[in-house]
Amino acid sequence: MSTHTTPSPVAAKGAASKAPAAPASGASAQGAASNGGFKRTLTVFDLVVYGLISMVPIAPFSIYASVFDASNGMPALTYLIALGAMVFTVLSFGVMIKRFPSSGSIFTYASKGIGKPIGFIAGWLMLLQYLVNPTLCYIMAGLALNQYVPQVPVWGWCLMFLAFVTVVALRGMKTTMVVNRMALVGELIVLALFLGFGITFIVTHPETSGFTATALVNPEKFNMGDMMGAVSLAAFSYVGFGCVAMLTQEAKDGTTGPSRAMMIMILLLGGMFVAMCFVATCIDPTGKVFAGNEDNGFYLVAQMAAGPWLGILCAVAVALAQGVFTGLVNEVSVSRLLYVMGRKGSLPRPLGKMDEKTGVPVVATLFVSALSLAMLPVLLQLGMDEVAKVSNFGALSTYLILNITVIWYYWVRQKDHSNAWRLLICPIIGAVVVGAILCSLGWVAQLVGVAWIGVGVAYYLVSTKLLHHDVSMG
Repeated sequence: MSTHTTPSPVAAKGAASKAPAAPASGASAQGAASNGGFKRTLTVFDLVVYGLISMVPIAPFSIYASVFDASNGMPALTYLIALGAMVFTVLSFGVMIKRFPSSGSIFTYASKGIGKPIGFIAGWLMLLQYLVNPTLCYIMAGLALNQYVPQVPVWGWCLMFLAFVTVVALRGMKTTMVVNRMALVGELIVLALFLGFGITFIVTHPETSGFTATALVNPEKFNMGDMMGAVSLAAFSYVGFGCVAMLTQEAKDGTTGPSRAMMIMILLLGGMFVAMCFVATCIDPTGKVFAGNEDNGFYLVAQMAAGPWLGILCAVAVALAQGVFTGLVNEVSVSRLLYVMGRKGSLPRPLGKMDEKTGVPVVATLFVSALSLAMLPVLLQLGMDEVAKVSNFGALSTYLILNITVIWYYWVRQKDHSNAWRLLICPIIGAVVVGAILCSLGWVAQLVGVAWIGVGVAYYLVSTKLLHHDVSMG
């Protein structure tokens, strides 16, 4: 990716062997300027890969035991319910991306669909999710490796991952996409190994394991309140699909490409999440193997299936997936959100500066790294599950705003009643389900979330009423 008239690194190398690079045409310069400085280079396949890495095909590894306990032994059903909830929000994304193809995502949709104040709050809530996520990824990775290398503390692993991610993020989108593709292949191989050895173990150990419908739904233990609490945690594995909307202005097809990529991603991941949780539950239906050790529950199940080597492999895979690859995607996503909000005046304007050679918002990227470093001690004390729920508060709140925006903008303002299913029914279902999950997050996440909104409202009022800054979404 590059800005203005600077050629990409790959193109520059090819051109250097033939002739000096010619100046870009006026049309090209105008095209880059009209696209906010971004260059359209990403295909639907690129977006799917980017999103899969953000959402992590092996995401349930790190929170499997917590979801198992919260759902009374039905993690597969938990992920299936969470998938159904997210599909309706993906459809709402598709409607709004087609109308407002901008990397500002929900921030832009709500601003133009409802009004600037609501748009700012949506962007502010997105910041809560994206600012917490990188640090949460480092903590998940550190916990996974600390289980097997206790000599290095969790915070030590976190610092190493943070340093690596910052360096790669500053090199630009091309480097990020290369790293992402390699990571995705590795994660899918680890998942395939677990499923293969897990199924073999189930078949060969009928005395302790077995394929049973109760591994999906157990009527005797099902409780709706507990299940919604579990869904509120499992939702963390799904909420990353919004990162693709952040790359709308870098997509070759900015109108339909991101929404197609989101739907492909979430259906693929839903299938993988349900399959791995079902197999893991069939291996150890009672959860005894990880009793008292939830942070490393899945690795103990993997060890039970094939021996210590598979448990170590899964832990290392999670460490690399969360600490390096997903941490990288999250840092890229939030830096672009800060860039858009800074460029349009909602945040300090230095955040809206783009490096012309790399196409990287350097100030925003460095700010995210510094903030992750500052938040690390606090989030380590809060604990992985609670931090995940705080992140989910930001994501789910913006998804609620997104669904409401679709209804308000099309059905109320535009009076477009041509497609009741897409413009009314789907967003209503999406809003109701997301709202129910939001209410199930627990008081800690809700308290942090409400406090965050309060700070955002105060910042907005000071900026607009006292300092007379115009928060422009144009």
